[in-house]
Amino acid sequence: MTDFNLGLKRRKIEDGIVARYHKVNFKKRDEAWLEDQLFWDYVFSWYELAHYYENSLDTGIGAHMLELYAECVTRFRTAAANPKLRERRRDKAADALYQINYYVNQMMIAIDRNSRALDDNGNGGTPVLDPI
Repeated sequence: MTDFNLGLKRRKIEDGIVARYHKVNFKKRDEAWLEDQLFWDYVFSWYELAHYYENSLDTGIGAHMLELYAECVTRFRTAAANPKLRERRRDKAADALYQINYYVNQMMIAIDRNSRALDDNGNGGTPVLDPI
């Protein structure tokens, strides 16, 4: 598969993750979004991206995905540490934080592996940060 096709497939998955993110109403009081199925659909949609990297030789990652990840880590960590929230919601926030960190870690491992595989074949292989 060409780099262009890899980028298109990855971008489609990334766009789906972003679309799910925008469906979540993060303005709900007391972090009630932690109870919503739309929120959990978003969190688990990162699995698809991690799975994509595991099964491709892609070494690029969208900068917008790293920004979204950083934003989510901050939001989930804040909710998990909020003593004003019920324990159930703090636990859900901690679980979401664990899940998204796990998926992104798996992505980075796969990107590093892909980069090394490309280097071994003499085809370059430096991980790429896509600006979009």
